[in-house]
Amino acid sequence: MRVLRRLIGNGGRESASFGAALLGVLLLAGAAFGNGIARTSVEVSDGLTWLGDDQRGEVVQVNPASGKPQTRLQISGADAQLEIAQEDGRLIVLDRRTGQITVIDLSTLLASGRRQAPAGPSSKVLVANGHVFVVDRAAGTVHTADPVTLADVGTAWQAGQPLADVVVDDRGVVWLVDHGGTLRALEWSDEEERFVERSHKPISGAGPRTVLVPHDAGVTLIGLDAGVVVQDGTGADRSATTVSLSGEVIAAQTSPDNLVPASVPSAGTVVLVVDGQVVRVDVDALGCPKPGRPAVFRDKVYVPCRGSGKVIVLDRSGKRGGDDVQTSGGGDPELVFDDGRLFVNVPGSSTGVLVDADGSTRTLTIRSPELQVTNPDRSPIPSVPTPPPPRPNEPIKPPRGDTPSSSVGVPPPSSSAAPPGALAAPSGISIREKSRNASALTVTVSWTAPAGTVVGYVVTASGAFTGGSVSSQVAGTSTDLALPCGGTTFCTNGRVDVSVAASSGSATGPAGVGSWTVTGGAPVTTTTKPPVVPTTTTPPPVVPTTTTPPPVVPTTTTPPPPPPLPPAGAVVITSITGVQTSYTRKVNMAPPAAWANHTGRCEVVNTTMGTSTAIACNATLANIDVDFGSNRIVVRAFGPSGQVDSAAKTVMMRDPDMCGTKPCQIPRSIESNTAPAGVGGLGLLACAYLLRIRRREEEE
Repeated sequence: MRVLRRLIGNGGRESASFGAALLGVLLLAGAAFGNGIARTSVEVSDGLTWLGDDQRGEVVQVNPASGKPQTRLQISGADAQLEIAQEDGRLIVLDRRTGQITVIDLSTLLASGRRQAPAGPSSKVLVANGHVFVVDRAAGTVHTADPVTLADVGTAWQAGQPLADVVVDDRGVVWLVDHGGTLRALEWSDEEERFVERSHKPISGAGPRTVLVPHDAGVTLIGLDAGVVVQDGTGADRSATTVSLSGEVIAAQTSPDNLVPASVPSAGTVVLVVDGQVVRVDVDALGCPKPGRPAVFRDKVYVPCRGSGKVIVLDRSGKRGGDDVQTSGGGDPELVFDDGRLFVNVPGSSTGVLVDADGSTRTLTIRSPELQVTNPDRSPIPSVPTPPPPRPNEPIKPPRGDTPSSSVGVPPPSSSAAPPGALAAPSGISIREKSRNASALTVTVSWTAPAGTVVGYVVTASGAFTGGSVSSQVAGTSTDLALPCGGTTFCTNGRVDVSVAASSGSATGPAGVGSWTVTGGAPVTTTTKPPVVPTTTTPPPVVPTTTTPPPVVPTTTTPPPPPPLPPAGAVVITSITGVQTSYTRKVNMAPPAAWANHTGRCEVVNTTMGTSTAIACNATLANIDVDFGSNRIVVRAFGPSGQVDSAAKTVMMRDPDMCGTKPCQIPRSIESNTAPAGVGGLGLLACAYLLRIRRREEEE
């Protein structure tokens, strides 16, 4: 409809004529310079990276430009094992210690959904092309989850046996290999809401310790128990053999198909698959006796060394490709690849290392105690600032003479505000010990019910006890959970994290969280105070006095001033990205401290169209609608004293061509790459000329 509105207005034919002529010129230019417009790739990036802080159970957003953290989100309890994936404005975090999966909306920094998976190494989360796949390798299942709520979508795929490994390539094809050695390729069908099997191949020598490495298209299978290497779906499928190696194999999470690395920590060896040939590298001789998960960056292989506090660099031949990257802190370095950059994160350390494109390194600050921790389960800012007025027949004040505990017709205040029709997180979560014996520690969990219609609650306790988690479904606002003591030290010096989520029957709200530290010793006993024995002592008589009390001096309390607005004109928007013909663009932001800490309301505003999107004041990503031509975008902050705008960014939207609301598909000739574009350009020029003649005839 936007295209129609543009053409029907005054000067519509002139705009169409000029647009056709301009597009023809652009196509001619594309034909002259080779690849043309259709092959241009737009890479969308927010320029920021999320890293895990396992000791605190947090994820930290780091700005590589400043080398400092910007946002801290509390995802789980202490001693977590976090794995992070990011795509399409969402952050998905898996805590392997508890099995909890959390999805964060990066425009609001709020948790939009959670899902429970088995704790330990069996679970895996894969993200590609807007799809989220949840894998349980022990059960041999692959589920498709809604990217916002993490609820199941359609039918899960079942292998009928455990899976050795599951990955997804950049085109969204899921590759998996089972314990029997069969390699399969699955594609998700949105229409049928199920997986469709595209291929399956039995691989001789593949088994339970086989690993997969995904590429832009296809996968590399590495089964070092039998010394087998197979590439499938890459367009140049091939296989190779090498000397068998026993022990755990840790492969790169992704790599180009012509340079595929994998580590064997127990053998002090790194295996490289280079152009179909297998190269074995003795990294123990290079000072890296226990190699960790490698990564490929700028045609070099970076290998973290466990227990050595460094990362070594190899070239394609397996020789040293650069100086070692030294790390600080006591943890083992982990490699994170994001936005074309390589980060070296050390869990427990306050600093990390950024590897630039030329191989140089610089230090990043990961931990910043003065940076406030954000709770993703906080109540969102309501879109309507004031509630609707009461109905005329609804009484506001109680009858005279009565002293009710609450006003009639006015609901009691709730500590957990929520949008209309949605449940908030239960608040006031309390955990206390009820009993203890040699086999189990029983705790009582209680909480305050949120506003809304609640039919029950899901209570989950997680910790370092046998099984990792215990869940219960109750109707009231308290429950007892028995936590096993056998085989662990949990019942003497452990920690339990508890989440409570309310359910309305058709949906489950966000979870409230609480934690409690277990202390050793005997079970807690309650001491009853002795009864108070009344006495018969007669108090002395009261002697009246004639002293006049001093006059009451009235006091005036000056209310605190309203929170100040952040400075106007500050640079909050760093870039605006997206396809030039799209009606929606991504606004990337890096708000300075005065804007990020503003306690009022913020929104992204297209001042040209008059549209806006509500955001958290410390948000770093948001979507905004645009229209044809130039669009002026600002971030606007509101307060009691008014409003201010940040520095503006301008984004252009290119008018689509004359083929309706969708871009034209220019046919490609097999014999020539330039002739179709040139012919299309000349045709559009002729079309523009005819439109001008028609308009002149009508005017005459």
